[in-house]
Amino acid sequence: MQITVKSAKQNLGIETAPHIRDNMSTPRIMLYVIIALVPAFITTIFFFGFGVLWQFVIALISSLICEVIVAFLRSYKLKHHLADHAYIVTALLLALTLPPLIPWYFTATASAFAILVVKHCFGGLGQNIFNPAMAGFIFLMISAPSSFYQTYVTPSAYAYKIASLDASASIILEGRDPQELRMQLKANLENADIITGATYLESIKTAKKSGIDDQINNIDFLGHDFNAYFYLALAYILGGIFLIATKVILFQMPLSFLITIFIGGYIWHNLAPNVSLSGIEHLLCGGTMLAAFFIITDPVTNAGTSKGRIVFSIFCALLILLIRVQGSYSDSVAFAVLLANATAPLIDVLTKRRSFGIGYKKGGLQ
Repeated sequence: MQITVKSAKQNLGIETAPHIRDNMSTPRIMLYVIIALVPAFITTIFFFGFGVLWQFVIALISSLICEVIVAFLRSYKLKHHLADHAYIVTALLLALTLPPLIPWYFTATASAFAILVVKHCFGGLGQNIFNPAMAGFIFLMISAPSSFYQTYVTPSAYAYKIASLDASASIILEGRDPQELRMQLKANLENADIITGATYLESIKTAKKSGIDDQINNIDFLGHDFNAYFYLALAYILGGIFLIATKVILFQMPLSFLITIFIGGYIWHNLAPNVSLSGIEHLLCGGTMLAAFFIITDPVTNAGTSKGRIVFSIFCALLILLIRVQGSYSDSVAFAVLLANATAPLIDVLTKRRSFGIGYKKGGLQ
């Protein structure tokens, strides 16, 4: 006798845990990050010129093309695939970190590497283990160091008047020599002869190696020559406060990161002033503030536990100090972030929460 059993129709949707209902979607998070980066973007244009805007346009177009290619190859719906706005954030971060006058094809290459290799070769948004923007930055720095360092500019107030849209475009898009424009921006500074490197971090590292670091001690970050670093750091802090207020990021991560940078830099500087920057210089120069609020807080590439995020932040800060002081590269944020990204799974294991019912003290509830 054969019995036929008809399965009941499943009318309820089945989804994997966690079952959380929240208005904070991925597109909204990315939108908040974009809004938070606007003050820093405007400040960068003011002190570095319109080259930053051109870099963003090039990175955005390149990232968008790469996302369209991925959507076509994987048969994704294009509208849904582009709705998360993640490629816009990647383009913004690349524009803020790459040299303002670097030729367009380098920016396009860095964007393609970030989107196609670092992001989608690992499975796409939410699956990548390394920060795409930082990986693209390092890829370009290592692949083309000469062009990379020769296209930085010394920050100067009202730089957008000298590095205008047309002047920047002639270098970035048409291949004009950037040296003349770089010298014009440098001429606005009183200490132009002392600032010899691409950035202040590069300048101070060169000065320490040459034994003339006493000429650039006691930097006044509110003065004419160095106030760009102060205002840019302030812009990143303003954007970070917005992200904390909107609950996009947790304040514990940037706080522990910045405290570690400052204390570590202060101690190292007092022990070896001819080797390390001061604590405040470590905070205000380079990509420290950008990393604190917009890089290490990336929920995909940092640790997944509450304790692990703090450990991740402290570890990343220590790596930055170590590479800046002892390494060959003046600004080590990107290198430190990728190394910390690689250790995030291990940090999760070491800081995992106690399993329920295990580890209670004797005499507790059974």
